[in-house]
Amino acid sequence: MNIATINVPKHITIAEIMYRNARKYPNKEAVVFKDRRLNYKEIDDLSNQVANAIIGLGINKGDHVALMMNNSEMFVAVYFGIMKAGGVVIPLNTRFVKREVEFILDNSDAKLIIGGEEFESILWGIKLNVSNLQNVICVGKELPGAYELNELMNNTSQERPQVMVEEDDLCSIIYTSGTTGSPRGAVFDHRRVVYNVSIIGVINHRFTHYTRHLIMMPLFHSAPLHLYMLGTMFVGGTVVIMPAYDPKMFLELVQAEKITHFFGPALVYLTCSKQFDMSKYDLSSVELFLMGGSPASAEDQALIIDQFKLRGRFQQVYGLTEAGPTGTALFPEDIERKPASLGVNGAIGAELVIVDEHLNKIEEPGVVGEIAVLVESAMREYYKDPEKTANTLKNGWILTGDLAKYDEDGYVYFVDRLKDMIISGGQNVYSKEIEDVLMQHPAVSEVAVIGVPHPEWGESVKAVITLLPNRTATADEIIKFCRDKLARFKRPRYVQIVDVLPHNPAGKITKPEVRKLYGQPV
Repeated sequence: MNIATINVPKHITIAEIMYRNARKYPNKEAVVFKDRRLNYKEIDDLSNQVANAIIGLGINKGDHVALMMNNSEMFVAVYFGIMKAGGVVIPLNTRFVKREVEFILDNSDAKLIIGGEEFESILWGIKLNVSNLQNVICVGKELPGAYELNELMNNTSQERPQVMVEEDDLCSIIYTSGTTGSPRGAVFDHRRVVYNVSIIGVINHRFTHYTRHLIMMPLFHSAPLHLYMLGTMFVGGTVVIMPAYDPKMFLELVQAEKITHFFGPALVYLTCSKQFDMSKYDLSSVELFLMGGSPASAEDQALIIDQFKLRGRFQQVYGLTEAGPTGTALFPEDIERKPASLGVNGAIGAELVIVDEHLNKIEEPGVVGEIAVLVESAMREYYKDPEKTANTLKNGWILTGDLAKYDEDGYVYFVDRLKDMIISGGQNVYSKEIEDVLMQHPAVSEVAVIGVPHPEWGESVKAVITLLPNRTATADEIIKFCRDKLARFKRPRYVQIVDVLPHNPAGKITKPEVRKLYGQPV
């Protein structure tokens, strides 16, 4: 290696993280998935092949590439391959149905989609419905009108692609639905993501070169992707990837792989705490387990800490995609002193305040306002949505739409969701999108979608519906109607048909009153 000829950017980028680690730690274990173990040199070679393959199909620097793959070692290789080609990755929720995928491909101006063979029904013929989509790559299976990734890679060089990526180049558009019902794409460049990776991820979550991070959450989410996969790889650690949610496998892998770090929703921890004899598992390797996705009660936190024996090794995090993601953290030193709090002031490298409707910081304890976050990892904008961008970004601060209050020590406590967002098992579900689908049913007159308590998932989706005169429908029929229109986690678990919904004087349905009347899982 001649240092005078190494092609390096002025500032580190996501692509450079992999290039650098392949130089520094070529033989160090980078990714573990099932029985496959890959070192940094092997992941570097695979991602070079992916990059060269898609460049050969006409992908240029700045082109948008959608990625629809389940968790695996190849997700990592394909992701870094897109980065090395200078592409802008659009991770797709693997639970989306074809209609939802087509909307995002069209809205994001994606030129290429790379999808796993398990999404054959979505990939089949999708170019016919998305005008800007030029090519389709299927991973693991040959499809008419599509390329097969392994075949492309077999005919492609492992040499580093000749694309110079810099920190101000765009790297990703991550879609997050809003209360308007239309998914919005949060736009990030390399500098913002690297800040999130190195400061929010590495420092706040205490990663080191020896970190072995277990990833169960889907990698299309910004937290497991930016904070935990990239954060671990930034320091040259090892990522152990699970294919899907499996509490028993989770415990077995922590023991077998000597896992030091893990991030997951309360559901994972509570399921293990309530269903398994935790004394049978050796969790002594754990340095820090993290919980996020939805607030947990003080009682649930205490149960988790006790059952997992995590005293001094448990951290709750709060954040949102638009911030990188980040927001704040309740560190191990505070979690038993301030249970159920989100933390204080913001995560290291970020600032969090609660503001009133005039954007003035609230000083008085107990007064409810909206959470605002200031951080260098914040999105540039919502893709092609200047109005929503202006409403969300205020002088660099992100208005989260989440309501909270301070205690007398300045610690933040979550109160409610200004945007009517439902969090079910760590997944964000937005009521307006579901309401728009239900309003397409020929018997539905009005609908209000709310979150109702669920003992394990935190919340479940409930639709409260009125019917048109002389029309009939059952709850089961309504749920079935959603089957091919919404991802499974968005579909109503409960449907209650009522005679009338409450309205305010302006004629709008009043959600607080709906929750008061019908906020039980029946």
